[in-house]
Amino acid sequence: MPIVTNVMYPNEDDATFDMKYYTETHMPLVDKHWKELGLIGWSVAKFESGHPPGSKPLYSVAATLIWQSKDHAQKALAHESAQQIFGDVPNFSNKEPILLAGDIVKTVGLPEL
Repeated sequence: MPIVTNVMYPNEDDATFDMKYYTETHMPLVDKHWKELGLIGWSVAKFESGHPPGSKPLYSVAATLIWQSKDHAQKALAHESAQQIFGDVPNFSNKEPILLAGDIVKTVGLPEL
């Protein structure tokens, strides 16, 4: 069963984030190392507003990674490449990301996983 991992970056007053580096260097690095380990695909979202509308969002950026299964995600996170991937975080953010993972229960309007 496919799972999703969300990698979220806190939107704190002193937070910095280089979106260009993240999308052009870091995420392709993730794709390069983890695609062969079961990563199906990924997307990046930039949050400009929270709830209620106009309020500051808790997170500024989130990457969503879709995996073939929980086992695939766990193997990737334990793989030697994870050290390089997580070691790259200071190159685009001064905040450590928050990771959440869960089973995909249902999708609508997306390709079958």
